[in-house]
Amino acid sequence: MREDKFSEEKMDTILGQGAEMDGNISILGSARLDGKLKGTIKVQGTLIIGKTGIMEGDISAKNAIIGGQVKGKMHIEEKVVFESSAKFHGELTCKTIVIEEGVVFDGNCAMTQKGIQKEEKP
Repeated sequence: MREDKFSEEKMDTILGQGAEMDGNISILGSARLDGKLKGTIKVQGTLIIGKTGIMEGDISAKNAIIGGQVKGKMHIEEKVVFESSAKFHGELTCKTIVIEEGVVFDGNCAMTQKGIQKEEKP
C-alpha cells in the first residue's frame, strides 16, 4: 500500500474479498473494497479499492487509491492514486492524479485546481 497520508486513515467500512454486492452505498468515513460492488458508492473520506476489488458503477469520494478494477464514473474531490495493478475504464474527474507504471487507463480525465465542488442545495 502507498505511503500517502490518506492511506493511513481508519477504515470504517470494508467489503472483503469474495463478497459481492449490488446497490448503492453511502459512507460517512473511509472504506475499503476487496470484493465486488455493482452500483454507486459515496465516501466522505478515502476509498481504497484493493488488488482483488472490482467496482462497476459510479464512485464519489474525497480521495481514492485504486489497485483493482473500476468501470464507470469517478468523481474525486482531491487526489486519486492508480497503483500498478489498477485497471480503469470510464470517466474521471479529480484535482490531482498519480498513475503508476503498468496501469491500464482507458477513458477520460478532467482535472481542476479547485477539485470537485459539492453541489449546493437551494
